[in-house]
Amino acid sequence: MAKKKVSFEEAMTRLEEIVERMETEELLLEDAVKLYQEGLSLSAVCREKLAAAEGTVTMLRKEAGLWEETPFEEEE
Repeated sequence: MAKKKVSFEEAMTRLEEIVERMETEELLLEDAVKLYQEGLSLSAVCREKLAAAEGTVTMLRKEAGLWEETPFEEEE
């Protein structure tokens, strides 16, 4: 079965739901592991979409004549 493609926003919303559930509910180990696995998968989707967006922004900056590439700063 093919997985439905989710948007960045959908993935983030679901990740927030998973985190809240894991922080506030007492879960069976099996359920916690399933949620963790789903969270990892959604996190990978978000990373891919962010990398694609960063590449697009870089390309647009080059096309606009803004040749200086400045890497995005990571938050601490």
